[in-house]
Amino acid sequence: MTPGAPGSRPTSIIEILGTASGAWPERVLLVDPALDRTVTYAQFADLVEGAADQLLGRGLSPGDRVAVLARNGLESAVAIWSCARAGLVFVGLPVDAPSARHGQLLDLVCPAVLLVQPELAGTLEGLEMADAAGVLLSSPRPWDPSRELPAEDTTYMLIPTSGTTGRPKAVRVTGKMAGYAAEFYASALGLGPQDRTAIHLPFSWVSGHLTQLAPAMHSGGSAVTMADYSAPLLVASALSHEVTWLDVVPSIWEGLLRCDGFATLTGVRLAVYGGAPAPVGTLDRVRAVLPQIELHDVYALSETCAPVTHLPDDVDRPGTVGRAVRYAELRVVDGTDRARAAGEVGEVWVRSPVVTPGYWGDAERLRLTADGWLRTGDLGWLDADGYLTMAGRTVDLVLRGGVNIYPQEVERALMGSGQLADAGAFGVPSPVAGQNVAAAVVPLPGVTVDVPALRRCVQEALGAHAVPRPLLVLDALPRNANGKLDRVALAAGESTGMRDRPEG
Repeated sequence: MTPGAPGSRPTSIIEILGTASGAWPERVLLVDPALDRTVTYAQFADLVEGAADQLLGRGLSPGDRVAVLARNGLESAVAIWSCARAGLVFVGLPVDAPSARHGQLLDLVCPAVLLVQPELAGTLEGLEMADAAGVLLSSPRPWDPSRELPAEDTTYMLIPTSGTTGRPKAVRVTGKMAGYAAEFYASALGLGPQDRTAIHLPFSWVSGHLTQLAPAMHSGGSAVTMADYSAPLLVASALSHEVTWLDVVPSIWEGLLRCDGFATLTGVRLAVYGGAPAPVGTLDRVRAVLPQIELHDVYALSETCAPVTHLPDDVDRPGTVGRAVRYAELRVVDGTDRARAAGEVGEVWVRSPVVTPGYWGDAERLRLTADGWLRTGDLGWLDADGYLTMAGRTVDLVLRGGVNIYPQEVERALMGSGQLADAGAFGVPSPVAGQNVAAAVVPLPGVTVDVPALRRCVQEALGAHAVPRPLLVLDALPRNANGKLDRVALAAGESTGMRDRPEG
């Protein structure tokens, strides 16, 4: 296979690495400023080979899970590729999540080993851990081209997410899914050896390795990692490392537009974005500041990893997320599973070889029809030309800056305060993050609500991104005849008995 050739869909990230390291051994692949280290394709391949043997030498067997708590950088990248090389399953723990969330994920995936950067170990007290760098970076060995490649349907990674009930689940990612993603991005974005990307979105998500590093590797390019994110840091990294393309979630655009140095990124020729709708006005301002930039919108799910729609920069269909990519089919259906006519809103269904084989352990089964259509839970409509416009969620998901927040989780955290008789969480529009979390609560009789304490409960349970603002105190929450919470009424402010409260 010729690396990066159009249509040359690899079968795994290991095939991508083996082919690329053979074709371009001395090219720079990865720059890790936190370690002050630059590695070539050949050096990265040798680190992966050595780390795979280190993991297997600890008594692990194919299919065992390897949980990793590490910031973006060389260690995270080597961890993903070495797990795939050894037939193991990588599970990235979110760096900014509280210990309770880490505990839920570890209970779900039951890892055979836990690799941690020492400075992050505080959230995992009492657990047996190994130093990530000691296992992953200490014993490189020459890449063995004769070593068998993993089968394309082998699961090499789990992406933690949440179900409609708020219970954690983990999406299985296979080599085939990764191959389609790498080939799509390399081809659709026209990536080449001259291109470098800055990886600031977490490696534990799809973005870090499937949207950026694997496509860069497939096309002979390179990447620089960012251990922490802020808009000024991203601008500085892009300037100092001559970055040519970015992957962002729409909320990041607003932060970048407020950075004085954003206008100096004249070397950034393109950006791909997704995860939430991007306001047209925001994109117009991005183009006004950086007139040379190409903007590519994609629609994907954790359950697909690779995009299922694409809106290239040269197509004037504002408000849509584009048309189905060549390896995916789209359908919009009503509540009885009948196809909707053009322009009619319904649930979006996807059929594609990039749909995950399922969730780890089948704790919540994939919503597949008998003939292979994935019920996404998203609402949208197709126009007469097949362009998809998103209209919301069939579940009550709040999408804040590309991060999924389920209201039921927020409600459980609020109720855990011991102050409340009832609680309801819902999404409200945000010009920066797409949506913010809001909540309405009903205090127990005789209790004066401590709003800051409620917010601390949510932050400790779920993280700062899920803290509700605003938080309203009501006499009662609106419920339908079946006793179910009416979130639409809450969001529309139709509840009765609202009282003004300080925001805390």
